[in-house]
Amino acid sequence: MVAQSAAECCHAAVDFFGVLEEIYVFFTASTHRYEILTKKAVSVPKRINTTRWSCRADATKALSEGYSQFIEALDQIADDRDELADVRCKARGLSERLCQLETGIYTVFWNDMLQRFNATSKILQNPKLDLNSAVAAIKSLQVFVESKRDSFKEYEKEGIDKSGTTEYVRKRERRRNVRLNPLEQCQSATTQQATLTQSDTFRIENFLTVIDQFAISLQQRLLAYELVSGRFSFLQKLDELPPHEILTAASNLVDIYKDDLDACLGNELVQFAEFFASFKDEQAVDVSRENFMYKLIRDKQVQGSFPNVEIVLRMYLVLMISNCSAERSFSKLKLIKNRLRTTMCSGRLSHLSLMSIESDILRQINFEDLVTTFAKIKARKVSLH
Repeated sequence: MVAQSAAECCHAAVDFFGVLEEIYVFFTASTHRYEILTKKAVSVPKRINTTRWSCRADATKALSEGYSQFIEALDQIADDRDELADVRCKARGLSERLCQLETGIYTVFWNDMLQRFNATSKILQNPKLDLNSAVAAIKSLQVFVESKRDSFKEYEKEGIDKSGTTEYVRKRERRRNVRLNPLEQCQSATTQQATLTQSDTFRIENFLTVIDQFAISLQQRLLAYELVSGRFSFLQKLDELPPHEILTAASNLVDIYKDDLDACLGNELVQFAEFFASFKDEQAVDVSRENFMYKLIRDKQVQGSFPNVEIVLRMYLVLMISNCSAERSFSKLKLIKNRLRTTMCSGRLSHLSLMSIESDILRQINFEDLVTTFAKIKARKVSLH
């Protein structure tokens, strides 16, 4: 959603992804054109998908790595007189678009951005990720985006190398009617426009706009994560906090989750802090502190002594970082319930969906005993001895 809002914040960004889609359609619509491109030893173009943003990262990466080969393939098709006239015209138009400086800059810029967003998205989709790690990942991505604000000159230089031109596309501007405006306003507007170069115009309208939209969207999502993370952040340093701070943090949790926690949570946490300090050296490097605390309570079988602490740790560990699992469930449901299974009952549909979603667990199950038992129950032969 963050990348989608940034890709739709200006006309140049929408137009750029439209060009990527046109390149994909042009080469994949014909096996002959597709073969010409693959002979250039370049990554094949990817389709732009509005639901899976990793496809956009793959598309920009393929274009960035084989930019010159794409232009060569398009020029070869445009100069081939055996091709149809509309195909040659389409190839010439796409080649001219790739030879524009704006397209070269956006190719490098969006490739850097989407690669980082795609990598961070994969981190957030990890089912074992805790909330504090998710906040740290988003903060690091936010710092990365802000660091690119002053990198326009570097992107412009790389765009010149890819497109082979140093000139921006000149746009026709409508002039103001002097008779309808005072002379002073016309002179000030003319002076302001004259001091703004084409490079500055593109940087302000199409580069900084995308950076600002990235930053705003990330900040909005970071606030939502930090709101929940702040309630449980004291668990990270539970053994270092004084008792009065532990009691204050526990009181805040009890006020928020009145139906799940008792007022004695603070006293349990004060005691559990000393209990945890005796075993904290056993914590593995790849295990979070909250996860280790929960396993410690389960392994030592002290749930009866710290019931509310166990509930707090369980609440924190099961917090959903993203909704990708729910979206994948709907995707699986669409594949299972097709037009040939319209009479399927809800119970069977639910069971098949669960088996498809948890297929990795299903593959590890041994079905030999289950098949043997099922065969004995359904066997029609009767033993006579």
